[in-house]
Amino acid sequence: MPYILFLILNLLVFETVAFSEPQQDQEKRGKAVVSLSDEDLRSTETASEKIKKDGNQNITPTILIVGGGGSHDFDRWFNLEDSKILTEAGANVRYTDQPKNILAVLDELDILYLSNNQPLPDPELRQSIFDFVESGNDLLLVHAAIWYNWNDWAAYNQKLVGGGSRSHGPYGEFKVQVVDPNHPVMESVPATFTIKDELYRFEKDREGSDIHVLAKGIEPDTGEEYPVAWTVDYGKGQIVCITLGHDGESHHHEAYRTILKNSIKWLSDN
Repeated sequence: MPYILFLILNLLVFETVAFSEPQQDQEKRGKAVVSLSDEDLRSTETASEKIKKDGNQNITPTILIVGGGGSHDFDRWFNLEDSKILTEAGANVRYTDQPKNILAVLDELDILYLSNNQPLPDPELRQSIFDFVESGNDLLLVHAAIWYNWNDWAAYNQKLVGGGSRSHGPYGEFKVQVVDPNHPVMESVPATFTIKDELYRFEKDREGSDIHVLAKGIEPDTGEEYPVAWTVDYGKGQIVCITLGHDGESHHHEAYRTILKNSIKWLSDN
């Protein structure tokens, strides 16, 4: 009888060791950045829904970064690097460069982060992005997403960006000055800094949404000034636009990283 009891106890120990995932592995898996494939990757509750239910302002926001298109290494900088930055800041980050994947998860998101210049031709998706913001969710539009990319979707630039860019100066160093140091997106950002990037020549749409400029870039050769970070007044949600981010010179720059983290925090808090 003692021998049988000994065997039973050993079997129980074996099952516990074999089928229980170590806590360290669970934590690593929980912090992993997920790239959306054709399969539907679902979560159960967005951060904004949990805040409404629990009143907890420290809930992790769920973000989808959308990349893809030309002239940029979207996977290296907007997927791998920006996902890392935002994950370290406490966000639950996913990435896709397949527009067909956006609509399936849009209702689960707190923030939609567009960096792409590839087309988003689906009329249902286009309308859903507008509905997303109008209903109180948030947009982060970065670099290539600020361009006048789509001649057949003028409302995107007019309403969600407040304008757009059709050209930029030569890739190189230029000075950035903070315009509104009291705005939360500019917290801990140096009053003036130099960055190596493309300075987008942003054009405000006179009939577009109102914008609030947070920082401006100064073109070295001409002295012309262009917004590099601003907020857009549209719908019940919040929108932050950032023209910086062409490559690693920006994504590794402390000011860019701070602006990106602050943008997510401000969007989540509001």
